[in-house]
Amino acid sequence: MARSTILIADNSCMIRKGLRSILQNLENSEVIQLIDNKDDVCGIVHKRKPDILIINPDMLPGDCLDAKREFFNENKLSLILLSNKKNLKNDLKADGYINYMDGQNTILDMMQEILNKHNKSSFPDKNSETISSREKNILKHIALGLTNKEIADQLFISIHTVVTHRKNITQKLGIKSVSGLTVYAILHNLISMDEVK
Repeated sequence: MARSTILIADNSCMIRKGLRSILQNLENSEVIQLIDNKDDVCGIVHKRKPDILIINPDMLPGDCLDAKREFFNENKLSLILLSNKKNLKNDLKADGYINYMDGQNTILDMMQEILNKHNKSSFPDKNSETISSREKNILKHIALGLTNKEIADQLFISIHTVVTHRKNITQKLGIKSVSGLTVYAILHNLISMDEVK
């Protein structure tokens, strides 16, 4: 699974570095840059294209704020506000809110929830409907690490049939790697994490 990238923008060095230190406890994510200048925010966000932007609303320039909805929707960027003010999440249509007084566990739980949503959205929802029940069964076996021959033997079908199903699955889902198919299978409850070798 690809690592989710995070930008942190706040005018306090202590808050930026402290938050980065806390977020190092998350798996499959990486803080790629800390931003301390309000004038640099929009340019860095457009250049780095992070998955998540954690920002003090005071760091959002007016022109960036006006264009933010279009940019966020287009790039599937999650917005998390960092402040001690209340009701900001609703005012700015943010995905999450970190209060300066929040503890480490509160921050990590909220961030993990955002990361889970982001990772699920990387797979189009319609795909779970487009693969047949037979293809789901084949996908389950692929995700469990079985070879084409092992799958054919277990399902009493030819290797050629397994290969054809694999091609159809990768084409429909747009996922070519076994690891990607495994993640898809876990996210769509075809297998559990405990079953993966």
